[in-house]
Amino acid sequence: GPDVKTVAAYKNVNLTAGDGVIEIYGKTSTTVGDITVHAANKEYVADEDGQNIIFDLNGKLAAGQDASLIMTNGDLLITDRVTAGRNLTAETRGTGDIAMADNITVTDTVFMKTEKGSVVVGKDIFAKNLDIQVSKEGDVFLNRDVNVAGNTTVTINGPGSVFGQDIISGGTTHVALTKGDLFLNLAEGKAVVLRMENNTAASRVNTVKADASGGAGLDVELTGNFIQIGTVEAKGGNSVLQLSAIGAGNQKLISGEISVGSLRSANGTHMPSLWANRGNVHVDEGNLAIDDVLAKDKIHLENNLTDMAIFGRTPTRDGEQLYYWNNLGRAYSKTRPFALYTDGKVRTHRAVLVDAGRYYDKLYGDNLSVVDMMRERLTHLHGQFTFDSTLLTKRGEFLREKVLFGMDAVDTDIRKHNASNGELL
Repeated sequence: GPDVKTVAAYKNVNLTAGDGVIEIYGKTSTTVGDITVHAANKEYVADEDGQNIIFDLNGKLAAGQDASLIMTNGDLLITDRVTAGRNLTAETRGTGDIAMADNITVTDTVFMKTEKGSVVVGKDIFAKNLDIQVSKEGDVFLNRDVNVAGNTTVTINGPGSVFGQDIISGGTTHVALTKGDLFLNLAEGKAVVLRMENNTAASRVNTVKADASGGAGLDVELTGNFIQIGTVEAKGGNSVLQLSAIGAGNQKLISGEISVGSLRSANGTHMPSLWANRGNVHVDEGNLAIDDVLAKDKIHLENNLTDMAIFGRTPTRDGEQLYYWNNLGRAYSKTRPFALYTDGKVRTHRAVLVDAGRYYDKLYGDNLSVVDMMRERLTHLHGQFTFDSTLLTKRGEFLREKVLFGMDAVDTDIRKHNASNGELL
């Protein structure tokens, strides 16, 4: 039976098979000592089920201190619970999978590593720290929750994806993929780092929660070709949430798409940049300030009072209140910050406002009219522009009052260029 002491010692247990298989049909335990298991094959030859199990523990594993399980060219399978008074190390060298079917509970660190092989944990992990590494290729399956007091690190250095439920860390939650997709319900920690290199549109994380720490570093770091998050939330802290989202390969541009269904931070969110082919961000709580926005196709930003479209291509009428144009010929020479406030106001700098609720019959592409060229010149020259969503009126009507740039020099330029009221937004 799984709880029957089959291999037991007061101090240490050491099991070695230089070329062979170790099978235990019961519990392996020590009272105050370590458990060390090393089994090896000369080469990995999978059976009909795709497994070559060289350590098969059909029961519990309970180490008084450390448990160290090392396989060479073979799979490791433990069918029942694993506990350790200090650390757990599970490693396959060459080719081999690690499979833990039940809960893992250790006092300190869980370390799992494969070269060419997957890591599968069937139930919950409880530890101080968790470190999972795949050095060449393989997937990671965390079929239930991870609850650690310290840091969680999951790294795949070759082809491979991560499939998980909730990862909750008292410190940092850090997941890094080289070529694969990330599927998580929740990634939570004081800080959260999700790096998806060369991922596809299949990647999805339902919720990211981190502290708005107020420190020098970022609170949430996201990278990937496709960054698709249901909710990003500041779960603690009294500062502005520092959020970074960039493309794979440390490139600013997100080549695929970024989408955030709900951004929530009571004290606001700050992003150093948002460069994307396509994007969609909905702000449910707090202000959003972005130092530099660039759209190759279109980025949609909104809160409950205002929505805007930022185009890198010729703008089209898609239903937003505000329409901005990147003018890609100049996009790399200047930053274009955007701020979206909870009261619906928008503040921009060096952005080209093409339309603000005027419902023009046409929108302008590469060939701008004289008035549009004046608008571009003024916004570049005089800087900040503020839009108030309360000034919008019904379809086909003009704004109820002027939208102010907030700088006296603009009025002087308008008079100088003899632009009549209503021609310049």
